[in-house]
Amino acid sequence: MKGIKYIAIAAALAAAVGGTAFAGGGADGGKQKETKLTYVYWGSTAEDVAIKAALKDFMAANPGIKVEGLYLPGDLDGSTYNAKMKSMAASGTLPDVGYFRPEEFGNYAEKDFFLQLDDLMKRDGMDTSYLAQTWLSIGGKTYGAYTAAECQVMFYNKKVLQDAGVPLPPAKFDAGWKWDEFAANLRKITVDKNGKHPGEAGFDPKNITRYGVAYDLWSAMYYPTLWSNGGGVISDDGKSVMVDSPESIEAVQRLADLINKDHTMPYMGGGSGLPAPSVMLANGQLGFWVTGQWALLEVGGIKDLPFGFAALPIQKKPAQIYLSGVNVVFKQTKHPEEAWMLQKWMMDPSKTLNLYTSGLWMPTKLAYYNDPAKLTEWTNNPVHPAGYKEAVLDSMAISKNEPIKIRNINQIWGDYLNPAFESIWIGKSSAADALKDAAAKVRASGLLVGTY
Repeated sequence: MKGIKYIAIAAALAAAVGGTAFAGGGADGGKQKETKLTYVYWGSTAEDVAIKAALKDFMAANPGIKVEGLYLPGDLDGSTYNAKMKSMAASGTLPDVGYFRPEEFGNYAEKDFFLQLDDLMKRDGMDTSYLAQTWLSIGGKTYGAYTAAECQVMFYNKKVLQDAGVPLPPAKFDAGWKWDEFAANLRKITVDKNGKHPGEAGFDPKNITRYGVAYDLWSAMYYPTLWSNGGGVISDDGKSVMVDSPESIEAVQRLADLINKDHTMPYMGGGSGLPAPSVMLANGQLGFWVTGQWALLEVGGIKDLPFGFAALPIQKKPAQIYLSGVNVVFKQTKHPEEAWMLQKWMMDPSKTLNLYTSGLWMPTKLAYYNDPAKLTEWTNNPVHPAGYKEAVLDSMAISKNEPIKIRNINQIWGDYLNPAFESIWIGKSSAADALKDAAAKVRASGLLVGTY
């Protein structure tokens, strides 16, 4: 990778001096007391195993500190996790350190739930040794860090494509299939129980045995599709709606047509009866899966799966998102220095290399992109096959940060946008009708009040 300047993008914020550096450890009558920390996190069962291993290694290196992992799987849009955090905050039982939902970060930071990190970062030389967008600030003060560098990716099963007579897709992020070519190839892959394809006489959309693609359908995963067509959701200043623009409507309708018109994409909502996309990909029931980079942890661990990475389909221009959960130290911790030690550990690939070689995360530390030896250290393995760099790492050159600093963004999605998108996916409403209606409600809601 040539220089990290091409991955350090719009979310770089100036870190103002603040916070407090704390004395570590603790002794009582000359006897070392064991410090107990709780580390909260979410993720798949595979991520649960990976995080537990990292915490175990931390405790082995720091025998005076015991860490209890608090695993909260939650759902993809975070409502379960956010409800748990709200309950813990109200009862004064928040953990010491760990993951936090990005869409609620500004709200909680502004209300002083997190430890300010500026002095600690500078003291330990971390303020300039990480990607610029890693550190998250509110009001000029740093309260958290992105857990990892993540983005949207498109996996494919090579054998499925070959069997369908579809050429392997381009890997280079800016040379991906145009949308019409993508849609046409999905029709070639999709087949019903009688061997018929969409558009052929006698095709049975109720008895499909192999689908072209599955998209993860939740808020952050919509952005690259919208941006690729020149659309968006809310303006960068948080004061106007873009989701009902012609570009946004067109992009969403194209995606919906894969489900309800072409029948090349399954709707994976409740009651679908279908296996998870990773299982369908492995079983030859699916050609492509569009999801988050973190799913590489799961896909890369499937034995004998001939998978590859494709460039995301392009509508008007290539697009990519930079997103991740946030890592924070909760201000109420009784052990701020030890909690900070744990956060540093989880951010340092030299301590937690398996989190990167396994495919779960991409690093936030600069050296693991700029130093060829360190880049090789986490990417030179079967989990990161040929095409990974061109399709995934190189695409970060054009990535935009998930707009988590828009005030009330979580409520806007939860109350208005998610129901609208759901009605589109199930074929109840057209993209134009649903998004225009939702946008009007957002404008009338009083929630468009800028950014943190």
